[in-house]
Amino acid sequence: MFDKASIKPALIIFLVTRIFLSLWAIAALSVIPLPAEPDEALRPYLGEPILTDGPAGLLLGPWQRFDSQHYLRIARQGYANEADSVFPPLYPLAARALGSLFGGGPVANLTAAIFISNLAYLGLLILLHRVTASELDNEAATRSLVYLALFPTSFFLLAPYTESLFILLALGTIWAGRNGRFLLAGSLGFLASLTRLTGWILVVPLAYEYWKQHRLSTAKSLLATRHAPLATLLPGLGTAVFMLWRWWAGLPPLSAIYKQYWYQTTGFPGQDLGTAVNTFFFGGAARAGEFTLVIDFLTVFFLLGMTIWTFRRLGATYGLYSALLLLFMLLPASANYKPLYSFSRYALAFFPAFMLLGMAGKRPFINRLILYPSLILYLYFSAQFFVWGWVA
Repeated sequence: MFDKASIKPALIIFLVTRIFLSLWAIAALSVIPLPAEPDEALRPYLGEPILTDGPAGLLLGPWQRFDSQHYLRIARQGYANEADSVFPPLYPLAARALGSLFGGGPVANLTAAIFISNLAYLGLLILLHRVTASELDNEAATRSLVYLALFPTSFFLLAPYTESLFILLALGTIWAGRNGRFLLAGSLGFLASLTRLTGWILVVPLAYEYWKQHRLSTAKSLLATRHAPLATLLPGLGTAVFMLWRWWAGLPPLSAIYKQYWYQTTGFPGQDLGTAVNTFFFGGAARAGEFTLVIDFLTVFFLLGMTIWTFRRLGATYGLYSALLLLFMLLPASANYKPLYSFSRYALAFFPAFMLLGMAGKRPFINRLILYPSLILYLYFSAQFFVWGWVA
C-alpha cells in the first residue's frame, strides 16, 4: 500500500509537526503554567501521576489531558471504572502491552500510547498520500497531507487518543476494499471497530464495494472469492464482540453509561443543531459564550457539504463512509449541557474531505483560504489543550 513517493512528504510533515508541537507545548505552559495544586474537577488525571518535572514533564506531561487519561486508566486497571467502558479495548490494551516492554507503569504506558499514536499518524500520512495520488493526483495528495496536518484539531493525531489509529485502519479498510482485497479490508475494519465505536459503519461501504466489483462477475469468479462477502461483515463483528463482552462482564448498557457519565442520550439526527441554534439566537444556555461551540456548529455544515461532494467526485464507497459517520455523530442529544461536543475533532476521520481539499487547493486563493484560518486555529486550539483548556 505504500511507495517511496508517498513516504518522503509524509515523513517531512510528520517530523515538522512532531517537533513543533513539542516545542509549542513547552512555550504554552511557560506562558500559562498550570496551578501547583491538582484539581480533579478541572484537570482530572484519574489516578495517573502528574508529570511536571524533567524530560517526562516536558515531553509527556502536556499530553496528559482529557480522554488520554481514560485510555491510560484502562491500560492500568482495565474496565474497573464503568465510565471507561464506552471506549473499545484495542488502543489502551496495545498501550499496556507495549508499555510492559518499556518497563511497565504509568509513564511507560503513556510513552507507549504516544508512540502508537505517532506511528499510526505517520502511517496515515503515507497511506493518505498513496490513496489520494491514485484517486486524484500527486499534487493533490501532498496538499491533502498539509491540510490534514494543519487542521485546527489535528494535534489530536499525535496525542494519546485513538484518532490516528482509527483513521489509519478505516482508510486502510476502504483502500483494501477498493483494490479487491476484502479479507484484508475486513480484518482492518475489525480492528477499527475495536478502536472506536464508529468502526461498525465500515460494513456498508465495504459491502457496496464488493457488490460493485462483483455484480457482473461470473458464478465461477464469485465462488473463487466466496470469503469476500463474509469479510465485509468483520467490522460489525468487532463491535458485536465488544458489546457481548460488556454484557458478559455485567456492565450497564452503553446508553446508561453515556447518560450518567457523558450527559448524552440518543435523539433524532441533528437535535443538537437545534440546541446550538437556540443558544446562538434565542438565549439558550448550552455552552453559551464558548468559541468551540461556534467551531463545532460550523464543522457540521462543512462535513455535510464535503460528504455531498464526496459522493459526486469520489464515488459511493467514500460517500457512504462519510455519510454514515456523519449520521452516527449527529445521533447523540446533549440537552443543554454539551451539544455538538468534539465535532471538530471527529472531523479528522473524514479523510475523503481532505482528499478533496487537496484537489481544490490547486487554486492559490483556495489554498490560502484553507491554510491561513487553519493555522491560526491550530495554534490556538493546541495551546488551549496543553493548558487544560477544553477544545474537542
